[in-house]
Amino acid sequence: MRTLGTGIRRYTPPSVMDFTCSGGKLTTSAATFLRDLGWDATEIAGVLDEYQEVTEGLAARYADTALCYPRTHGVEAETSAVLYGLSRLLRPQSVVETGVADGRSSWLILAALERNGSGVLHSFDINHTAGRLVGEHPQWQLEILNQKDPAASFGQALERVGSIDFFFHDSDHLYLPQLFEYGQVWPRMAQGGVFASDDVNCSRAFLDFCGHHRQRPAFLFDSRKITGAVRLPGVPQRRTEQLQRVV
Repeated sequence: MRTLGTGIRRYTPPSVMDFTCSGGKLTTSAATFLRDLGWDATEIAGVLDEYQEVTEGLAARYADTALCYPRTHGVEAETSAVLYGLSRLLRPQSVVETGVADGRSSWLILAALERNGSGVLHSFDINHTAGRLVGEHPQWQLEILNQKDPAASFGQALERVGSIDFFFHDSDHLYLPQLFEYGQVWPRMAQGGVFASDDVNCSRAFLDFCGHHRQRPAFLFDSRKITGAVRLPGVPQRRTEQLQRVV
C-alpha cells in the first residue's frame, strides 16, 4: 500500500485544495504575487509600469522571429510580468532557468538584467532549437544539456554556476524530474534569493518539496498554469556589501 500510495502521488496532479492546504498565499495577479513575496507596493508598481514598455519590444521580436514551438510553451501573461518584476526587484547576479523553448522567459529576464546593468542568466535545455527569441545576448549563457544524460550534465553545469539568486524551473514537469532539479538547486540558493517553478499544477513535486523543507510558497494562478515561488530569508550578500560601503 505504501508503494501504491507513492506511485499515485507521483502521477496525480494536485487539486486546488492541495494548494490551499499548503499554507501559502494564492493569487491571480502579478502585483499581488510579488507583494506576497515581500516587496513594497510602490516598488512593484514601478517595475510593472516598465514591463508595459517591455511587452512592446517582445511583441516586435515575436513578429520578426521564426519560432519552433507553439506559443502555449511560453510562460503566460501574469507569469511573464512576474519574471520581469522579480529580475528587477531582486537584482540578481546569477539567474538559472531550466526549459527555454523559444525563449520567452529568457527574453524577459534578460530585459530586466540589461536594465539592472548587471547579472547573468544561465539557461538550460536539451534542444538545439531553443532560444530563438533571444538569439544572442552578452548577459546570457545558454547550455544545451546532453540528451542521453541530462541529469548528470545539469549537475555538473550547476557546479560552474555557483551561488544562485533566482531559479526558475520550466522544463520536464513530471514528478521525479522536478524533484531532481529542485534538489540540485536548493542547496545552491543564496540568502534572500527566489526559488520558483512554473507548471506546479502538473505534479505534486513542488508542494512536496516545499513541505519537506517547511516552506510556505506563494502561488500565482495564471490562465492555464500555476507558478509557485519561495523567497529565502536573509539579505543578498551583495546588498549587505553595499550597505557596508555606505556606512
